[in-house]
Amino acid sequence: MSGTYNILVAERIRNRIKELEEELRQIYRSVSDEVERLEREIEERGEAALEGLKALRGRLHELRSRMLSARLELRRLLREARLSLPPDEVEELKEEVGEFVERWEDALEDLADAVRELTVSAVRLRRRAAPLTDVGRIIEQSFEQATKGLEAALARLKEALERGAEGPSFTISVRLPQRDLEVVDALVEAGVFRSRSEAVAFFAHKGIEDSKPLFKDALAKLEELKALREKLREELKKAFEGQQGS
Repeated sequence: MSGTYNILVAERIRNRIKELEEELRQIYRSVSDEVERLEREIEERGEAALEGLKALRGRLHELRSRMLSARLELRRLLREARLSLPPDEVEELKEEVGEFVERWEDALEDLADAVRELTVSAVRLRRRAAPLTDVGRIIEQSFEQATKGLEAALARLKEALERGAEGPSFTISVRLPQRDLEVVDALVEAGVFRSRSEAVAFFAHKGIEDSKPLFKDALAKLEELKALREKLREELKKAFEGQQGS
Protein backbone atom coordinates (compact mmCIF):
# COMPACT_ATOMS: atom_id res chain seq x y z
CA MET A 1 0.00 0.00 0.00
CA SER A 2 2.86 2.38 0.87
CA GLY A 3 4.52 1.76 -2.50
CA THR A 4 1.27 2.47 -4.34
CA TYR A 5 0.79 5.67 -2.34
CA ASN A 6 4.32 6.80 -3.17
CA ILE A 7 3.66 6.28 -6.87
CA LEU A 8 0.46 8.32 -6.62
CA VAL A 9 2.29 11.19 -4.89
CA ALA A 10 5.02 11.26 -7.55
CA GLU A 11 2.49 11.02 -10.39
CA ARG A 12 0.51 13.90 -8.90
CA ILE A 13 3.54 16.18 -9.11
CA ARG A 14 4.46 15.01 -12.62
CA ASN A 15 0.90 15.49 -13.86
CA ARG A 16 0.81 18.96 -12.32
CA ILE A 17 4.02 19.86 -14.14
CA LYS A 18 2.38 18.79 -17.42
CA GLU A 19 -0.74 20.86 -16.66
CA LEU A 20 1.30 23.95 -15.80
CA GLU A 21 3.41 23.41 -18.92
CA GLU A 22 0.33 23.52 -21.12
CA GLU A 23 -1.17 26.51 -19.31
CA LEU A 24 2.04 28.54 -19.57
CA ARG A 25 2.51 27.48 -23.18
CA GLN A 26 -0.90 28.91 -24.12
CA ILE A 27 -0.22 32.24 -22.40
CA TYR A 28 3.28 32.37 -23.89
CA ARG A 29 1.97 31.71 -27.39
CA SER A 30 -0.59 34.49 -27.00
CA VAL A 31 2.02 37.04 -25.85
CA SER A 32 4.47 35.91 -28.52
CA ASP A 33 1.82 36.35 -31.22
CA GLU A 34 1.13 39.86 -29.89
CA VAL A 35 4.84 40.69 -30.09
CA GLU A 36 4.95 39.60 -33.72
CA ARG A 37 1.79 41.55 -34.53
CA LEU A 38 3.19 44.74 -32.99
CA GLU A 39 6.48 44.27 -34.83
CA ARG A 40 4.60 44.17 -38.13
CA GLU A 41 2.38 47.14 -37.25
CA ILE A 42 5.31 49.29 -36.14
CA GLU A 43 7.04 48.56 -39.42
CA GLU A 44 3.91 49.28 -41.47
CA ARG A 45 2.14 52.03 -39.54
CA GLY A 46 4.90 53.59 -37.45
CA GLU A 47 4.02 55.38 -34.24
CA ALA A 48 0.29 54.82 -34.71
CA ALA A 49 0.86 51.15 -33.77
CA LEU A 50 2.58 51.86 -30.45
CA GLU A 51 -0.56 52.15 -28.34
CA GLY A 52 -0.57 48.37 -27.88
CA LEU A 53 2.89 48.32 -26.28
CA LYS A 54 1.64 49.15 -22.77
CA ALA A 55 -0.92 46.33 -22.92
CA LEU A 56 1.79 43.96 -24.13
CA ARG A 57 3.97 44.79 -21.13
CA GLY A 58 0.97 44.01 -18.93
CA ARG A 59 0.55 40.60 -20.57
CA LEU A 60 4.24 39.86 -20.06
CA HIS A 61 3.91 40.81 -16.38
CA GLU A 62 0.90 38.48 -16.12
CA LEU A 63 2.96 35.63 -17.58
CA ARG A 64 5.82 36.29 -15.16
CA SER A 65 3.39 36.30 -12.23
CA ARG A 66 1.84 33.02 -13.35
CA MET A 67 5.29 31.47 -13.66
CA LEU A 68 6.14 32.61 -10.13
CA SER A 69 2.96 31.13 -8.68
CA ALA A 70 3.60 27.86 -10.58
CA ARG A 71 7.11 27.66 -9.14
CA LEU A 72 5.80 28.25 -5.61
CA GLU A 73 3.09 25.61 -6.08
CA LEU A 74 5.60 23.00 -7.25
CA ARG A 75 7.92 23.84 -4.38
CA ARG A 76 5.04 23.28 -1.95
CA LEU A 77 4.24 19.92 -3.55
CA LEU A 78 7.87 18.89 -3.18
CA ARG A 79 7.82 19.78 0.51
CA GLU A 80 4.76 17.59 0.96
CA ALA A 81 6.39 14.78 -1.03
CA ARG A 82 9.36 14.68 1.36
CA LEU A 83 7.01 13.38 4.07
CA SER A 84 6.09 10.25 2.12
CA LEU A 85 8.67 9.57 -0.61
CA PRO A 86 12.18 8.11 -0.28
CA PRO A 87 15.05 10.64 -0.70
CA ASP A 88 16.14 9.36 -4.13
CA GLU A 89 12.61 9.77 -5.51
CA VAL A 90 12.36 13.29 -4.03
CA GLU A 91 15.72 14.16 -5.60
CA GLU A 92 14.51 12.97 -9.00
CA LEU A 93 11.34 15.05 -8.72
CA LYS A 94 13.40 18.10 -7.66
CA GLU A 95 15.46 17.76 -10.83
CA GLU A 96 12.30 17.55 -12.99
CA VAL A 97 10.87 20.65 -11.30
CA GLY A 98 14.21 22.41 -11.72
CA GLU A 99 14.28 21.64 -15.43
CA PHE A 100 10.72 22.93 -15.80
CA VAL A 101 11.56 26.19 -13.98
CA GLU A 102 14.80 26.74 -15.89
CA ARG A 103 13.14 26.07 -19.25
CA TRP A 104 10.39 28.60 -18.60
CA GLU A 105 12.68 31.22 -17.09
CA ASP A 106 14.78 31.07 -20.28
CA ALA A 107 11.65 31.32 -22.43
CA LEU A 108 10.38 34.33 -20.45
CA GLU A 109 13.75 36.05 -20.72
CA ASP A 110 13.69 35.61 -24.52
CA LEU A 111 10.20 37.08 -24.63
CA ALA A 112 11.23 39.98 -22.38
CA ASP A 113 14.13 40.71 -24.75
CA ALA A 114 11.68 40.92 -27.65
CA VAL A 115 9.48 43.36 -25.70
CA ARG A 116 12.55 45.46 -24.83
CA GLU A 117 13.49 45.62 -28.51
CA LEU A 118 9.98 46.82 -29.32
CA THR A 119 10.33 49.49 -26.63
CA VAL A 120 13.60 50.69 -28.17
CA SER A 121 11.89 50.87 -31.57
CA ALA A 122 9.11 52.91 -29.97
CA VAL A 123 11.59 55.39 -28.49
CA ARG A 124 13.30 55.79 -31.86
CA LEU A 125 10.01 56.38 -33.64
CA ARG A 126 8.97 59.02 -31.12
CA ARG A 127 12.36 60.69 -31.44
CA ARG A 128 11.95 60.99 -35.21
CA ALA A 129 8.34 62.12 -35.02
CA ALA A 130 8.55 64.48 -32.05
CA PRO A 131 9.01 68.25 -32.40
CA LEU A 132 12.24 69.79 -31.10
CA THR A 133 10.59 70.80 -27.83
CA ASP A 134 10.15 67.09 -26.98
CA VAL A 135 13.74 66.03 -27.53
CA GLY A 136 14.79 66.79 -23.95
CA ARG A 137 12.01 64.61 -22.60
CA ILE A 138 13.00 61.79 -24.98
CA ILE A 139 16.62 61.98 -23.83
CA GLU A 140 15.50 61.76 -20.23
CA GLN A 141 13.28 58.75 -20.89
CA SER A 142 15.97 56.97 -22.92
CA PHE A 143 18.57 57.31 -20.18
CA GLU A 144 16.10 56.26 -17.53
CA GLN A 145 15.36 53.10 -19.48
CA ALA A 146 19.08 52.42 -20.08
CA THR A 147 20.03 52.76 -16.41
CA LYS A 148 17.04 50.93 -14.97
CA GLY A 149 18.48 47.45 -15.54
CA LEU A 150 21.90 48.51 -14.26
CA GLU A 151 20.48 49.91 -11.01
CA ALA A 152 18.41 46.77 -10.45
CA ALA A 153 21.46 44.56 -11.01
CA LEU A 154 23.53 46.63 -8.58
CA ALA A 155 20.84 46.40 -5.91
CA ARG A 156 20.42 42.62 -6.27
CA LEU A 157 24.17 41.94 -6.19
CA LYS A 158 24.72 44.15 -3.14
CA GLU A 159 21.81 42.55 -1.30
CA ALA A 160 23.00 39.02 -2.11
CA LEU A 161 26.58 39.68 -0.98
CA GLU A 162 25.46 41.34 2.26
CA ARG A 163 22.88 38.66 3.09
CA GLY A 164 25.28 35.74 2.92
CA ALA A 165 24.31 32.11 2.45
CA GLU A 166 21.30 31.90 4.77
CA GLY A 167 17.77 31.62 3.43
CA PRO A 168 15.82 29.08 1.35
CA SER A 169 17.46 26.84 -1.24
CA PHE A 170 16.32 26.42 -4.85
CA THR A 171 16.64 23.72 -7.48
CA ILE A 172 18.20 24.48 -10.87
CA SER A 173 19.48 22.33 -13.73
CA VAL A 174 23.23 22.50 -14.37
CA ARG A 175 25.28 21.20 -17.30
CA LEU A 176 28.71 19.89 -16.24
CA PRO A 177 31.68 18.73 -18.32
CA GLN A 178 32.19 14.97 -18.14
CA ARG A 179 35.34 15.29 -16.02
CA ASP A 180 33.60 17.49 -13.44
CA LEU A 181 30.65 15.10 -13.28
CA GLU A 182 33.01 12.16 -12.72
CA VAL A 183 34.65 14.04 -9.85
CA VAL A 184 31.26 14.81 -8.31
CA ASP A 185 30.11 11.18 -8.65
CA ALA A 186 33.35 9.92 -7.10
CA LEU A 187 32.87 12.21 -4.09
CA VAL A 188 29.26 11.04 -3.70
CA GLU A 189 30.32 7.38 -3.90
CA ALA A 190 33.03 8.02 -1.31
CA GLY A 191 30.41 9.43 1.06
CA VAL A 192 31.79 12.96 1.07
CA PHE A 193 28.42 14.23 -0.19
CA ARG A 194 25.00 12.68 -0.03
CA SER A 195 24.04 13.54 -3.62
CA ARG A 196 25.17 15.29 -6.78
CA SER A 197 23.05 18.29 -5.87
CA GLU A 198 24.75 18.68 -2.50
CA ALA A 199 28.22 18.44 -4.10
CA VAL A 200 27.47 20.97 -6.85
CA ALA A 201 25.87 23.34 -4.30
CA PHE A 202 29.02 23.13 -2.13
CA PHE A 203 31.38 23.97 -4.99
CA ALA A 204 29.10 26.75 -6.30
CA HIS A 205 28.99 28.34 -2.85
CA LYS A 206 32.75 28.01 -2.43
CA GLY A 207 33.30 29.60 -5.85
CA ILE A 208 31.10 32.57 -4.95
CA GLU A 209 32.82 33.04 -1.59
CA ASP A 210 36.28 32.91 -3.19
CA SER A 211 35.16 35.39 -5.88
CA LYS A 212 33.85 38.06 -3.50
CA PRO A 213 36.82 40.41 -4.16
CA LEU A 214 36.05 40.21 -7.89
CA PHE A 215 32.38 40.97 -7.25
CA LYS A 216 33.25 44.00 -5.14
CA ASP A 217 35.55 45.26 -7.90
CA ALA A 218 32.75 44.72 -10.44
CA LEU A 219 30.35 46.67 -8.22
CA ALA A 220 32.79 49.57 -8.12
CA LYS A 221 33.11 49.52 -11.92
CA LEU A 222 29.33 49.45 -12.32
CA GLU A 223 28.98 52.43 -9.98
CA GLU A 224 31.53 54.30 -12.13
CA LEU A 225 29.57 53.43 -15.26
CA LYS A 226 26.36 54.69 -13.67
CA ALA A 227 28.06 57.97 -12.74
CA LEU A 228 29.39 58.37 -16.30
CA ARG A 229 25.91 57.84 -17.73
CA GLU A 230 24.48 60.47 -15.43
CA LYS A 231 27.22 62.92 -16.47
CA LEU A 232 26.58 62.23 -20.16
CA ARG A 233 22.87 62.79 -19.68
CA GLU A 234 23.47 66.19 -18.10
CA GLU A 235 25.87 67.20 -20.87
CA LEU A 236 23.38 66.21 -23.57
CA LYS A 237 20.62 68.17 -21.87
CA LYS A 238 22.84 71.26 -21.60
CA ALA A 239 23.87 70.98 -25.24
CA PHE A 240 20.26 70.74 -26.35
CA GLU A 241 19.21 73.68 -24.19
CA GLY A 242 22.07 75.71 -25.69
CA GLN A 243 20.84 74.95 -29.21
CA GLN A 244 17.33 76.04 -28.30
CA GLY A 245 18.62 79.35 -26.87
CA SER A 246 20.69 80.17 -29.95
